[in-house]
This record gives sequence, structure tokens and C-alpha cells, in this order.
Amino acid sequence: MAHWWETNPWRMVQTNFREIDMADVDAGRFVDDLLDLNATIVTLNAGGIIASYETQLPIQPRSDYLQGDSLLKLVNKCHEAGIKVIARMDFSKVRLALHEQHPEWAYLDKDKKIINYNGYVNTCPNGNYQQKHIFEILQEVFTTHPFDGLFLNMSGFLAIDYNGVYHGPCHCENCRQKFYSQFGAELPQKDDFQDPVYKKYALFKQSVIKDLNDRIYQLVKEINPEIAVNGYDYWRTESNTDINRPPWVYSAASNSRVVSGARHDRPSDNANVDFMGSRYRDISVSPALIELRHWQNLANSGCLSYFIMGRLDNHADQSSFEPTRKVFQFHKDHQEQLTGLVSAARVVVMRKDIWPNDQEINGWIRALTESHLPFDEMLLADLLGLDSLSGKDVVILGELKLLSTRQAAIFDAFAQAGGTIVATGEPGLAATNSEISDRPALACLGIRTVREVRRNLMSSMFMIGDEEKDLFPHCRLTPYIAPGASLVLADFAETVKKHLKLVPEHPFGPPEICYFSEFSQEPGVTVNPYGQGYGLYIPWLAGTFYSQIGSQNTLSFMQDILFSICGLPDMAPDLSPMVSVNIDRKGDQTIIQLVNNSGCFANSYFPPLPVQKIRLILEGFTSPVHISTLRGAQVLWQQADGKLQIELDVLKDYEAVLISDSLIQNASK
Repeated sequence: MAHWWETNPWRMVQTNFREIDMADVDAGRFVDDLLDLNATIVTLNAGGIIASYETQLPIQPRSDYLQGDSLLKLVNKCHEAGIKVIARMDFSKVRLALHEQHPEWAYLDKDKKIINYNGYVNTCPNGNYQQKHIFEILQEVFTTHPFDGLFLNMSGFLAIDYNGVYHGPCHCENCRQKFYSQFGAELPQKDDFQDPVYKKYALFKQSVIKDLNDRIYQLVKEINPEIAVNGYDYWRTESNTDINRPPWVYSAASNSRVVSGARHDRPSDNANVDFMGSRYRDISVSPALIELRHWQNLANSGCLSYFIMGRLDNHADQSSFEPTRKVFQFHKDHQEQLTGLVSAARVVVMRKDIWPNDQEINGWIRALTESHLPFDEMLLADLLGLDSLSGKDVVILGELKLLSTRQAAIFDAFAQAGGTIVATGEPGLAATNSEISDRPALACLGIRTVREVRRNLMSSMFMIGDEEKDLFPHCRLTPYIAPGASLVLADFAETVKKHLKLVPEHPFGPPEICYFSEFSQEPGVTVNPYGQGYGLYIPWLAGTFYSQIGSQNTLSFMQDILFSICGLPDMAPDLSPMVSVNIDRKGDQTIIQLVNNSGCFANSYFPPLPVQKIRLILEGFTSPVHISTLRGAQVLWQQADGKLQIELDVLKDYEAVLISDSLIQNASK
């Protein structure tokens, strides 16, 4: 029997209650507001830092504002309306008074100082509070309230406070003893992956958190196996902003992709954060950004999820309510067509982490999106075997330095079986045990030895030779490619085909001497036949340079890699790069979803401009089809030589194109 989170339409509203919001909350009004937005799930603050109910535990302070309807009544009222309720718990901090009674619970920096923020003190995952007492709180919450799920907020080793101040690794006695017993070393002073001890500390943190989360999961499931636990049954991420943080226009799309996976078999609760940042929690971001994130979540098989501070009825800035209501209503009307999808993308981008700040990966995400190449994203942890890459033609490894022997063997087997591996930078030069090698773990690349890694290039560039211009058609108007600051110099096997020549460092000022006369044989791209497939290697960081500069020069190079060398089909050659295209399957039906990202201008977001006369070319359609749209675009199509050409009159914000076998369509009438 399926669990509720596997079948329930997911339109989440996370109401991050302040303690004062319980003072006059009305359960009936609260539910009516959720229904007005077409919500099906809500997250409510339950306990941890402050208990939103009549707790009997001395280790958890009870809120002083419990004069409104009780938490239990809120949960029951939601259930009467068919709304699932997830409990939000936060064990990252305790009140100063509680800390003073139990100082051994606290995080301590290298100088043995606590992090005290507005009278709340950070706790350590190795302290007795998180190792023991939070289980008492969870037991009380889930045996007194019929919650449907659990979300643990801010779990982990938190070394940065709300002001953005970095405090370094925890140096409490619990951490010191535990780390020393496992690794025979003292704790590192700071986060530094160049430090071998810190690499061990990173593994230490992962182990501690996994063990703690596994125990939490086990406890909750013993209480009720139908309680959905974040990180196990569903995965919560966030698309948010903050002051001084660079914007990431594809945040929602990327978060939804990496969690839902190619099979779209994991609920991806990517919270669309209403507020501008931690310091401005009462002010919404641009409504157009809220709407764009919703469409991106939907188009990438993510769940619709909206996150505000406080209650809906007392949330003063309601500028993002209408775009949320609009997209939630659309999903409600078409949830049958848009659930149960399976990705039909032929490309997958591998990622090392679910919370990346990885310019190389982001650059490839941009290039693929802006080239209308549907793709999936996959965590290395989800690479269980060759079957994990089933249905894929190209795998992109954007400078994934840490690859285990098992992971490398899977990628090699993928190439051996006919796929193409595209690797950049320093791929697999370190195994997961952090040992550095001068030879990548990937045999498919044909790299014998890495001679040197340069990180300070200034004027070096690559030149496209006359004999290889046909291989780089997008670069036909320029013979030069700028690589950025980093370059790997390597020796290759005789089977490797080298492309581009390096123009080494040369004067770039004054203008009178800005020319060059020397060339190097160092390649800018290599292709190695491997079994039935290929290993393609770019010894520099194309994605990073595109993230930093955003130049057509870099994008054209990346498009030639994808279309010309990898041989991927160009399904939208005339379409604006501001439109993203996703392709999925559901039974005998193909679903194409388009999102109009044209409202993004620098770091501002406005309503998107309509895109006219969209033409898509799809391969592999030999049988007659019937095509319809869900947002009202007029569609024409024709078939010839196994290709299906679709023309839409206009794309406003979002569109879904449903392609069905015409025989099935006629039979259903």
C-alpha cells in the first residue's frame, strides 16, 4: 500500500510561526486561508527551541503565548479539511537559561566560546541534548499530536550565525574525545579541505549526523510508520535570497531536479521562500520571482511549496499570495496529468552535494538550460550502479575531485557501453579517503599522468585550428576560446584525440604589445574512444568561467561540446535562451514543459515577456500523434522522417504540451 506522501498532491505552505502567532490564532480561519491558496499540506512549528503546546518536559521551554487555539486543534482542523500537517522541530539552539544549567550541551569554538544569538545558544550534535533529550521531545510531540510528517530545521554542525559570522568547527569536549578516538588527531582549527585533518573531520561530521538522523527516523517510525520524515520519505530544500548573496535564477529548477531524480520517485519539497532574507523576514521578494520559482518547481517534477513567516491572516506583505494562488490552482486543475512523470532526458549532471555553491556545476546547468537540452541532476550518493544511468547518453562531471573507485568504475562502464562522459578540471584526482593521485580514477578519459595544475592564468587562450572549425560551428566567428584561470596539464594515451591549441601567457598591456607569436600543444579538449563510447575531457573549468563571465564565447564552446562532439539533438534551434524545456514520459504520453525565464534582468525579476512562434523538433515519433496544451497555447504539428515538428503560437509564463498516440486518443473518445 502506498504511503500518503507518494500519492497526495503536494501543495505545501510552511507557516513559520513566531511565538506571538499562537496568542490569537484561530484554527478555523487558519484552515480557510490554506484552502484559499489551494494548499494540501502545511508545516507548523511544534517544538524544540520553544514548545508551541503544553509540554511537560523541563528541557523544552513552553511558549508564553498559548492563549489562542491549541496546536492540537490546529492539526485536527487541518485534518478535517483534508490537509496534511508536518511538524517543524528545531534542536539547533536552547535558551541561555537552559544552557547555563547544561553547559555541556553547547557548541564551543576553538577558544571555548559559545555562540549566543539573542539569548539562544547553539547546541552540538555530539552533546547530550541532541544525543538523548531531543528523543524525549519527539516522543512527546508525536504521541500527543497526530502529525503526518517531521521536518528538522537547521540540523547539523552549525558554524555560522545569523550575522554570517564564521565560528569554525566545534571544539566541545564531546567532539574532541569522539574525533580523537576515531582518527587519533585533534580537531582542525577551521574548514580547510587542503588540511588532511579537516578532510577527516568532514567525514566525521557526516557520520555523526547520519547516525543521529537514523535514530530519529527509527523512533518516529516506531510511533507511526505513516509519518513522513524529511531526508528519508521526502526531501526539503529551499530557493531563497539574502543580502550580498549572488542570485541564482535556476535555483528552484535545480533543487527540484536533484531531489526528484531521473525517475521522479522522491517528493521534492523545494520551499519557495517569500522573504528577502533573514534580516528582512517581513518583506517579500518580487512576486515575479515567487511565480517563476513555482513554475520551475512544477516543470522539474518538484512539489509546489511556499514558505512565509507567521500566519497567512496576519502576514502584512501579501504581494506573493496571488502568484502562489495562481500556480497552486493550475496544479490543482491538472494534477492528474502532471504527476507520475518519468524523465525522458538523455543527459545527467552529477553533483556531490544537495546544497551546492558550485560554479562549475551551475555553469553547466546554465549552458544546458539555455541550449534547451533537457537534463537531470543526480547526487553521487544516488549512483548505485550502471542501472542508475539507464536511458542516458551523456554524463557531465563538473570537476568532481572526489570519486570513489566504485563510482569511477560505474562511469567507465557507462562509456564502455556506449555513453559519453564529459569531465572537466580535476576529475577524480582524490578518492573518497582524500588521498591525492596524479592519475584520475576514470580510465575512460585516457589520462596517463597529470603533470601540473595551473591556477593563475591571465592571458592564455585556446585557438581553433582551420582543420577543426567544422567541429566547432557555434564558434565560427571566432578562432579563440578564453579558459579562465585554471588549466590541467596532462599526458594522454595514444588513443586520445586532441583538439584546440594553447596560446600561452602573453602581454595584455600596454595595447601596443598585446600580441602573441607562440603556441603550445596543450589541448583544450580531448576525446578518447572507450569501448563503444567516449571519454571527453576539458582540462579547464568551462562551467566556472561561464558562471563568472556569462560570455557568448564560453557558451558557444560548451554548445559545440554538447551538440557537435557529443552529438545531442538540438530540439529548439530558434528558441530564446530564456526559455527552459523539460521532457518527460507518462505511459504512452510525452509531456514537454516550457518555462519563460525572460523576466529575469540582472538581479531583478519582472513578469516575463511573451515568446512568440516557438518551434520544437523531436525525434523518434513514427506513429501519428495528438497534441494538446494545458495553458491555452495554440499548437500546430507535422511529422516527417521520424521527426515531429511542433509550433506554439505563444508562451506567456508556462506551458505544458501533451503528446499522445492518436490511436489511443481516438479510442478514449
